[in-house]
Amino acid sequence: MGYVNNLLVICLAFTLLISMAEVLAGPTVMGQTGLIAMPSARVDDDGSLRFGLSDYNPYTTFWSSLGLFPRLELGARYTAVDDTVGIPGTNFGTFKDKAFDIKLMLIKEGAYLPALSIGSQDFLGTRVFDADYVVMSKAFGPLDASVGYGRGRIDGYFGGLEYQPEWANGFGFIYEYDAIDYPNERFADTSGAIDNQGGSSYGVNYKIGWLGLNAVYQRGRDLGVNAYIAIPLMAREFIPKLDEPPVFNEVSKRSTVAQWFADSENNAKLVSALEMQGFKNVQILLVSDQLDIGFAHPKISLMARAVGRVARTALLLGPTDISSIQITYFTLTDLALVTYQFTDLTQLDAFFAGKVTYGELLAGLTVSYAEPATAQRLAEVVIEPKNSVGKADPKKSTQFQWVPNEDGQAISLKKEETSLGNFRITPINAGIYFNDANGAFRYETFALARYSRYLRRGLFFKSGVRVRLFEDISKVVDKSNSNLPHVRTDIADYKRDADFKVDSLLVNQFMQLRPRVYARASVGYYEEMFGGAGGQVLYLPKQGAWAVDFSLDFLRQRKTNEGLGFRPYTTTTAIAAFHYQIPKHGLTFTVRGGRFLAKDVGLRYEFQRRFRSGVRIGVWYTVTDGNDITKPGSPGDPYRDKGIMLSIPLGSMLTRDTRATARFAISPWTRDVGQAVKSPGDLYNILEDPLLLDSSEHHLLSEFHY
Repeated sequence: MGYVNNLLVICLAFTLLISMAEVLAGPTVMGQTGLIAMPSARVDDDGSLRFGLSDYNPYTTFWSSLGLFPRLELGARYTAVDDTVGIPGTNFGTFKDKAFDIKLMLIKEGAYLPALSIGSQDFLGTRVFDADYVVMSKAFGPLDASVGYGRGRIDGYFGGLEYQPEWANGFGFIYEYDAIDYPNERFADTSGAIDNQGGSSYGVNYKIGWLGLNAVYQRGRDLGVNAYIAIPLMAREFIPKLDEPPVFNEVSKRSTVAQWFADSENNAKLVSALEMQGFKNVQILLVSDQLDIGFAHPKISLMARAVGRVARTALLLGPTDISSIQITYFTLTDLALVTYQFTDLTQLDAFFAGKVTYGELLAGLTVSYAEPATAQRLAEVVIEPKNSVGKADPKKSTQFQWVPNEDGQAISLKKEETSLGNFRITPINAGIYFNDANGAFRYETFALARYSRYLRRGLFFKSGVRVRLFEDISKVVDKSNSNLPHVRTDIADYKRDADFKVDSLLVNQFMQLRPRVYARASVGYYEEMFGGAGGQVLYLPKQGAWAVDFSLDFLRQRKTNEGLGFRPYTTTTAIAAFHYQIPKHGLTFTVRGGRFLAKDVGLRYEFQRRFRSGVRIGVWYTVTDGNDITKPGSPGDPYRDKGIMLSIPLGSMLTRDTRATARFAISPWTRDVGQAVKSPGDLYNILEDPLLLDSSEHHLLSEFHY
């Protein structure tokens, strides 16, 4: 009878009033938008990324959710069950399970119709916490009512009310009827879930800015809590650029073309002015009455913004009687990407003065993919930079300096060259290894030193060494039982056997073979576990949102100790990739096919979305003929490599622009199937950001005037 009464309370809410209000729906203890443990028909905003931690007896859950598209919400969670044993005979601890959830809003709420959504919880893998449901929600002023029906873990009718009055100033009050079938949960006897009978739960939530906190009284017997942060990925940036250096505005006496040819000091002065703004590998050539400039910049994230600063400087310091300026943008790997040719310099000068629009500027501008001949011509230029008073500058590189809060590092010691080389020491780095049978959570901290030397056009020497500080990865004592070659499962041995490690030691040659055709050749120690020789070729079409590349590497596995020796295992990887972009929605679909590290052959599927902030979130799933039957794999259902990837441009969180990006991946870290060697310099990753291949939010003149 109480069950019926609870449902009547929920249904009566739909007859209270007809007025609509904006609903600030929050997450459940499992991360999906909803009440306390039950979902509602609401979905989070497009591009809203939430991370949370909840304690809801007998479960502790680390969760995340994402509004991937309007009306579509995805979730991922990692749940630990109290008073259980996960994998007997291992160091795994209590039982833990990862789950993925999805919710789709079929009908958007109207003046009279409720929102209607369907969803599935834990729809992949072992489905320990699986449930499928349909639910509708309707707002009546500050009151939001939901009622639904589920099967599986959510067994039958459920629903609830959330009241968010304006006078509460961020507080909300929740009633929920919980329909989870706790007595039939896995490990219900040992975890205590058998004593939970569902029913009424009550909660209070509070939201301020990005932060939220829910306190709940669950099923009349236990207290619970759910804390989270919600990040709006559709915001262009999270922190304003308060410390960005101003544009160059030094006014000095300018030369004519004839005077420029007669005195090399003019060239050197322009080079010096650009290098003072952080530009690297500056190349300047005056051809007749056209000024050609090539450059790279390690900090400025948008190509057009960097080109704009070069153009502004060239107008102030270049010859007075030139007819055009041609500026070629190079990557930090010395690949020429795009050439901007300005043929109406009066219009360009007026644009910087705010007198003409972008549309008027375009009449005197041609933007095209860079030609190899242009790059070759600029590469032959040798200029000795001069300072502002015309004296030779003896410093081809900066002095060592401690730099706080740069590129996501709390502090680092760095030295940069005016070419493309650099040396950097970061004393504190961390690696986190998550969700594996050898330990649900492992970590390492280490000091890292990296040195890069620019040898000649496109040729680089790169090295990296690390010194171990604190870690617990080496505590993994369980030997791998993988039937495949141990290309990744012996990672604990690499961490255990060496306090000092040469991470990489190699030479890269980057080349532009033809317009839109790029290549890389590499030899040396690629990464901690493999060394060898190989290369990559990439093709970009003149028009069309796609790209293809092919990588071939001849590899040998390194020894686990501190030296540079090798194990007997050798392999050849050959992987072709096709990338297809839908820039309007920030989407990239990638299919990689070929031979992987463990000599298994198959395909890897990747899906990725870029949000307005530049953050990219994606997933991958690999199918190969590698027969990985280690748990959770089985002879009839072998394990498939899969995971979640996250890429965060650090410029969105700093007060100065930077091209630095933090990359993360969540997947089992001791698996051998579907694995690839760490690329010494993946061409698609190098070109993707400057060319804005997956973005329609920016264009090739975005922020040109800044």
